[in-house]
Amino acid sequence: MRINYQEYSRGAIKSDPQHFWVGRWRIDYIAFSAPENRHKPPLVVIGGAFQNFNSYKYCVEHIYTDFPVVLVDLPSLGNNDQVSPELGMEDLADLLHELVVHAGLPKVHLMGLSLGSAIASTFAYKYPHLTGKMIVAGIVVRPRKSWRMLVEESVRVLDEGRMDEFSQAVVLYLVNYQRLKETGITPTARRLFYRQMKGLSENERERYKINGRRLLSVEGLLGYPECETLVTTGEYDSFTLPWENAAFAARCPNAQFALINGADHLPQLEKREVSLDLFLTFLRGEPLERVAGIKVFPRGTYSQLERRRSERLVPCNTRGRVTSESRVDDRFRFDQQVKIVDINFFGCLLKLETPGFSTAEHARDCTLHLTSPELKLELLVFQYEETGYLRCLFKHGNIREAERFAELLKDRQYFLEPHVNAGKVHKIYG
Repeated sequence: MRINYQEYSRGAIKSDPQHFWVGRWRIDYIAFSAPENRHKPPLVVIGGAFQNFNSYKYCVEHIYTDFPVVLVDLPSLGNNDQVSPELGMEDLADLLHELVVHAGLPKVHLMGLSLGSAIASTFAYKYPHLTGKMIVAGIVVRPRKSWRMLVEESVRVLDEGRMDEFSQAVVLYLVNYQRLKETGITPTARRLFYRQMKGLSENERERYKINGRRLLSVEGLLGYPECETLVTTGEYDSFTLPWENAAFAARCPNAQFALINGADHLPQLEKREVSLDLFLTFLRGEPLERVAGIKVFPRGTYSQLERRRSERLVPCNTRGRVTSESRVDDRFRFDQQVKIVDINFFGCLLKLETPGFSTAEHARDCTLHLTSPELKLELLVFQYEETGYLRCLFKHGNIREAERFAELLKDRQYFLEPHVNAGKVHKIYG
């Protein structure tokens, strides 16, 4: 087998992919190269859950002038419709290895975006002799508990067939609604994303669940690759937080870490020119500092990154009430007054009036009630302390209500910025 390169055109990227079979598993790929570059190691791009090959047309156009590009869809990823619940991250990396070996490629560069980043990293760690350089965007070392609860919740809602709520929640989880002004993600783009999620076919829904469970199965990576590595994400990524990406970079001995200014979780779409300039500069071996629109962090400074997704605010009226969805004899099974210690768009820290709470019973079924302003916010409680503190995320399953909440947080008659020296600093809830 040999990779069948073709010259790039926007029509060609929409053509049917080539297939490579490993037993019963199919790898879909499409490969582009200018004739003068075909001797060079290609950049193998492993996308996230639902990006199709056409999503990477600008990436191909930019990189194509210097390197061959091979776009790969592994089972259940991208447009590869094979349902493969038994395949984990390492299995997918091994399938990619089979493709590379059978294609006779002595070395490849790798790019993994979002979910694809863990597969690229696993490949680079297991097969260093085949790996040139690696780019990863939106990667975490060990998913935080609150993040895992959000992914679990989205899979649960999808399992229950609540498609409208699921679609709105996915948009709200992946788009940082506190930074829309900075990121420039338009209402039109958000609506298209929502419609894409709501219109998922039965096969696509099943693949979403599979990829969600793949993410939840990650308890840490096999190891950390030693190849030259670029780790990046958007400055305002609220899904895989900048400090989490930096934590991965810190463990890779030859990694550089850079944030893309004004971008969210998908910088290659949101800040396309800057992102692609960054990627190509890295692949060429040129200094990253020459790229406008990024911030490069020297090694040893990664731990200084802010861990919060958004500034915590203090309600003017700190009194609230937490209830459970479940009832007994028309009464809530859990119903208690709380003090709202601090709050932001993503979550809150609450203090129960009377300590005593069961995360086993009520972690996913509670609602916070505020009276000024009048709000009801569904909670995911991810930590309870015996002193009565609850650390919570907001589920945010309704875009209109979430947008109203984001606007209310800016209203200083309801929410204030805390004083710099005001009391104890609590752990993050993002």
